[in-house]
Amino acid sequence: MTCLHSPIEMTYRPEFEIDNEILTLVSDIAVLVDRIPDNDVPVRGLRLRRNNRIRSIQSSLASEGNTLSLEEVTDIIDGKRVLGDPREIGEVKGAVRAYDMIESLDPYRSEDLLRAHAEMMAGLVDSSGEFRDCEVGVYKGNVPVHIAPHSEDVPALVGGLIDWAKSSDVHPLIKGCIFHCRFEYIHPFVDGNGRMGRLWHTLILSKWKRVFAHIPIETLVKLSQKEYYGALAESDKGNVSVFIKFMLRMTFAAVDEYVDEISYRPKKAPGIEASVLKKIRDDPGITSAEMAKALGVSDRTVKRYLSAMTEKGLIKREGSDRSGYWKVL
Repeated sequence: MTCLHSPIEMTYRPEFEIDNEILTLVSDIAVLVDRIPDNDVPVRGLRLRRNNRIRSIQSSLASEGNTLSLEEVTDIIDGKRVLGDPREIGEVKGAVRAYDMIESLDPYRSEDLLRAHAEMMAGLVDSSGEFRDCEVGVYKGNVPVHIAPHSEDVPALVGGLIDWAKSSDVHPLIKGCIFHCRFEYIHPFVDGNGRMGRLWHTLILSKWKRVFAHIPIETLVKLSQKEYYGALAESDKGNVSVFIKFMLRMTFAAVDEYVDEISYRPKKAPGIEASVLKKIRDDPGITSAEMAKALGVSDRTVKRYLSAMTEKGLIKREGSDRSGYWKVL
């Protein structure tokens, strides 16, 4: 029996408005990025780039339900033995292989998209590296949140999206957001759509400015996961402006953090590291929000310092995020 459905537009023409908020975010991000040289990166910067790649992978997988910690993901990448769900460990290894391909991938080739998916999902799904041949949807419990287009339309829809991205003269910062959003709408694979969409967004940005291959936007997306999925759901109605604004805010925050960490400008809040250490010594169970309020800075600033201090081996988190505590090493 032939399945009949309404004809779908294969040529993609995104609906969005570039308002003052979008223009300001694009301008601010571009100014920040221009302060970061692509070459002659100091040793500290190389370490930061590696750590950021690990953060990107861990956060993107965590958004899909992977429970492995940043420390466990680091150990897997370093070849150490980690006790955990074999599938989750396989997800880490697949993501590492896919992210390691960034330099060689062309974001405007369907073949490269399939090749990256084959590496990302090898051993995790039988159809790795292939577009889906079945109907899929995103559900919250038993309630459908998004029903993807019919499987027979997927190759043409992906081709139409890639053709638009390749020919469009819209700024890469906006283009990456639109591609990401439309990709999730199409949901071209049986599994791995979220992580592939975030990878391809990073890939598009990295072809504009190479440093984006080392800026973990995925980490901030994970911290704002509810807003991320809300923006995707809102964009399902047709207009992708909400998602563009959300992702540009995440991008600005990630670049701003990177510029601070790489020390291409003075720290905005000198002495915070010492203050954070003192707060942890006084109250190991203190939350980042409580610390931010006490220090008079933003929660994001405190989280940035906590992450950097953890990577430097100054502190360590014991237990879960909600019921754990900080330990000064």
